[in-house]
Order: sequence, then C-alpha cells, then structure tokens
Amino acid sequence: MPAFKLKPLLFAAALLGLTACGGGSNDTTLADDPVPPNGISIPDPAQPVAVDVTVGGAFEGTTPPTPPDDLQPDTAPAIVYRDSDTNRLSAADIARAPEFGYEQFVAAYDQVRSTEPGLNTSSNAFANKLIDRLVASAAAGPRVQLAGAYDTFEKLTPAEKELVLLNPLKAHKTSTAVSDAFAATAALFSADPSKYLTRADAFRHSYWNWLISKCCTVEWATAITTAHESQAANNDDKRMDLNNNMIGRRLYTAAPNRTPAEAQAALLDYKLLWINSAMKNVTVGVDYLVYLAPKQNMTVYDDGPSYDDIYTVSFNGTVLGDTPSGASRKFEFDQLPSGNHQLNIFCKTDGTQGGCGFAILTEGASRLSNGQKSTPQIIIRESGTHTEAVSFATMQTLRVD
Repeated sequence: MPAFKLKPLLFAAALLGLTACGGGSNDTTLADDPVPPNGISIPDPAQPVAVDVTVGGAFEGTTPPTPPDDLQPDTAPAIVYRDSDTNRLSAADIARAPEFGYEQFVAAYDQVRSTEPGLNTSSNAFANKLIDRLVASAAAGPRVQLAGAYDTFEKLTPAEKELVLLNPLKAHKTSTAVSDAFAATAALFSADPSKYLTRADAFRHSYWNWLISKCCTVEWATAITTAHESQAANNDDKRMDLNNNMIGRRLYTAAPNRTPAEAQAALLDYKLLWINSAMKNVTVGVDYLVYLAPKQNMTVYDDGPSYDDIYTVSFNGTVLGDTPSGASRKFEFDQLPSGNHQLNIFCKTDGTQGGCGFAILTEGASRLSNGQKSTPQIIIRESGTHTEAVSFATMQTLRVD
C-alpha cells in the first residue's frame, strides 16, 4: 500500500502550556464508473476502493474553480429512485407541496393514515392527501426545527422533497432512522454529539445510512442521503459526508444480519482518516471513516538544560524539517490514519555539548508511547536519534479528539 502523504505545513509556535426495519442489496445504484475521467488516478490519502457516488460542480474555494485531481467525475448523475412502492405523482403535484421538513412530513403522514386507513400508502391518492396536509400545516405557522442538529432536516432539499413525496412509506421509515442515529450518537459521544466535522459527525452519517439500508434497501439509502447533500457546496465537508454515508451502506451490505448494537460497535471500531481541510483532499471512495476537526498537530521543543539545540523531525520515514535553535516547532499533518506510526527525533546540534534535551506534545487524538499527549524531558547525545511510537486510534477508545 502506498505511504500516506504527510506533506508538512510547518508553523513556528510557542508552546501553549435503535430501531431497524427490513432488507437491502448491493450498493451500486449511483456508482457508474469507479475511475475518474481523463485517466486521472485517485491520490492515496488511503487505499482507494470503488467510487460510490459522484460529486458535481466546481471545487469550492479555488481560483479559478479547478477541482483537485481526486474529484471524480465532474458531473454528478441525476438522483433517481423507483421501485414497486413508488407512486406516480406528476411534477405539478410535487410542485404544489410547500417546503417542509421531516417533522412536518411525519405529522402529515400520520394524520392521513389515521383519517384514511383504507388508502394505500403507495398510491397517488395517499400522496395527494399528504400534500394537502403539508399545505395546511404551512399555512398554520412556521416549521419546528429538529433540535441540536448540524445536519438539519427542517427543510428538505428539492431532491429530497421529490423522493419523499414519491416514496412516502420509505420516507417515514427514514425519519425514524434519522432520529435513531441522533439518539445513538448522543449516547456514544456525550461530550458533544452533534459537533460539526468531528468523529461524532462521521459516526452519525454512517450509522443513519446503515439504518436506512436496513429498513429500506441500500439503493434507497444511497438516493435519499445523496439527495440530502445535493444543495451543499462541493467542499471537503460535503465529500466527508458522502464518504461516511457510503461506509454505513457498505457495512450493511457486508453483513445485513447485524443488529443495531453490532453495527454501532463495528463503526466505533472502524479505521479513521483525519484530513486537514486546508488541503482540500477528501476523496469520496476511501475505505475509512473520514473527519476534519479538530486539527492534529505535533510540537517538538527544546527542553534544556541549555536552550540551543536543533532537532530534525521525521514521521514514518518522511523528514518534516528542523526545529529552530533552542525553540519549538509545530508540525501540522495533512492527514493521519488509524494505526501506529514512527516518529524519529534526531539531535542535529547540541549547542553546549550538555546533552540534547527535548519534549514532545501532540494536539488531537494521537497518543505517544506513554499513552499520553506529552512526554517528560528526553535527553540524547548529539547525532543520536530518539524513536517514538505514535498511535492514532479508532473511535472505540477516543471519541472526542
């Protein structure tokens, strides 16, 4: 497997002291071509696997708006879903519905089921009654927002709205899956279960895709969760979500008889890939749970006895650079995968020949060989090398950093 890229950004810095419901199938609905156009190969922040979804449009934040090589392909296919439960609403019928969220949809669905128990939920008649209820609800007052959600469902995207109205039964089950995913995330990530771009965010996306696949098929999960991202800017945030959605569906496909508890445990033990969003380097299709925050840094600093030493720092065989004489240097990773990594500190210059004294501090989820984020003073001779193990765990043990 190719080495993980660790092109360092070097910053001089002073040291700062469940409920599931049904079947599924292979996740191939939107995977038209696993190879990017024009013969471009996918870079290797992690070993690429078959691309699951595509992302269209210009890459956000670039001038001119030229996407990086790992964006595949430039134009996303239309989000299309139809099965035996899909109704035949016309475009005019769908346009008659106001903007709505899942809470309004569920309330309207339950009201129609209660007042019209003989209506088939897959019929046009049921869907039009549903739209009537949504129109009446919109006229009655403002929508209620789903509390505590960064991925908000109080206003569905146009693509989501169309899928929901064409497939009310699956949409109703999907709303339960969304609620169950939020509840599980809150229970497992009590420090801040909704925090944006974090491990909790990655878990939630993957788990609700597993739940939707379980209740409503992988094809439906692919369509509805891709539709949820359809209005988002084409940046690493969106690409993180699309990739983590895919992991949940793949997890379901690999073992469809897992229980919700078993799926949660599998996701908590899934390998992670932290990516520095400044690099614009999230590839949709890597077999890792991807997250972007908080940043993962490492500082090496001179710790005496005289503050005049210079150290050369290497990580997994890649030289990151030298520390300033007698001072600290912060190394900010481009990306960091779950696993064990090797850090080498080479004493390049011992200014007073009194021994090279230094210490290491990590910020984020990585841990040093002592199990902590920092070391006590380490002393080596000039031209000596200290080798340190650095581990970057799954979510099973560390759920905050």
